[in-house]
Amino acid sequence: MFLHLVVLSGTFLTVTCLAAALYDRLFYSRKIIRDRLAGQVEPGAVPSPEDESSRSIRAGTYRLLGGIGRVISGRSTLDRLQDKLARARLPIKAEELTGLAFVCALGALFLCWLMTESLLFGAICGAAAFYLPFYTVNRRRRRRTELLNQQLPDALDIITNGLRAGFSFTQALGVLIQEMGPPIAEEFNRVIRKNQLGKPMGEALQELSDSTDSDDLEMVVTALLIQRQVGGNLAEILDNVAHTVRERIRIKGEIKTLTTQGRITALIISLLPPGVMAFIFAINPGYMSLLFTEPLGLFMFGAAVFFQILGILVLRRIINIEV
Repeated sequence: MFLHLVVLSGTFLTVTCLAAALYDRLFYSRKIIRDRLAGQVEPGAVPSPEDESSRSIRAGTYRLLGGIGRVISGRSTLDRLQDKLARARLPIKAEELTGLAFVCALGALFLCWLMTESLLFGAICGAAAFYLPFYTVNRRRRRRTELLNQQLPDALDIITNGLRAGFSFTQALGVLIQEMGPPIAEEFNRVIRKNQLGKPMGEALQELSDSTDSDDLEMVVTALLIQRQVGGNLAEILDNVAHTVRERIRIKGEIKTLTTQGRITALIISLLPPGVMAFIFAINPGYMSLLFTEPLGLFMFGAAVFFQILGILVLRRIINIEV
C-alpha cells in the first residue's frame, strides 16, 4: 500500500512538472519579446532564431489551447482572468491558460484513474490539476503586490530626495528606476515610456494604479494626481504619503504577528481530516473503501469535502483583517 501511495504521488508530481515544462516551452519566447520591448534584456540575452517548423508547431499549440479555453469558458470569465494575468505580468492569454489547465486536468484524471481504477479519485485529482494553474497566477499576483508595497516607501524617499535636489518629477522617476529593483522599477519605467510616447503623465499614472492591486500605490497615485491639479509642495506631500504607507506596513506586520497562532491553528485544522483519512487508508484500505463504493459513503465524503472547504473559507475570513 505504501508503494501504491508513492506511485500516486509520483504521478501527480509528473503531471505538475509536465505542465510547468509545457508552459516554459510555449511561452518563453513571449517573455523574451516582452523583455526586449521593455528594454531590459542584455545584448547577449536575445534567443537564437527559430526555424519555421518550430514556430508553426508553437502557433498551432496556441490556437489549440485558445480554442479549448474559449469553448469551456465564457467571455466575461476570460476577461477577468486576462486582467489577473496582466496584473501578474504573465505572457499568456486567458483562453490559453484555461486550455492548458483543461489539458492538465484531463491528463491527471486519466493517469490517476488508470493507477487506482477509481473514477472518483481521478476526478478529484483532475479538479486539483485544473485549479493549480489559476492558484499559481493568483499567488504570483499577490506576491508581486506584496513586494511592490514593501518597495514603495523607499521609492517615495528616492523621488522626494530627487525633487529636493532640483530634479523634475520625470528625472526623479529615472533615478528611482536606476536605484530600485523590480517590480516597482518596471512599473515606473512603463510610466516613463508611456509619457515619452506622448501619453500625459496623469493618464500614465492612472493606468499604473489601475493595473496593480496595491491600495498603497493607488493612494500615492491619487496624491500625485491631486497635486498636479491644485499644486502644492510635492516633496512634502510624498513625505506624508511615505509615512502613511510605512505605518500601514507596520500595522499589517503587527496584525500578522498577532494572528500567527490563529493561522497555524487554521492550517492544522484544515490538514487534519485529509491526513487522518490518508493514514487510515494506508493501514486499512478496506475500511475506507466504503466511502467510495457505497452511495451513502459517497454522500458522506461529498458532505465532508463541502464542509471542509466551507470551514477553510470561514477561518480565512476570520484571520484576514483589512487595514
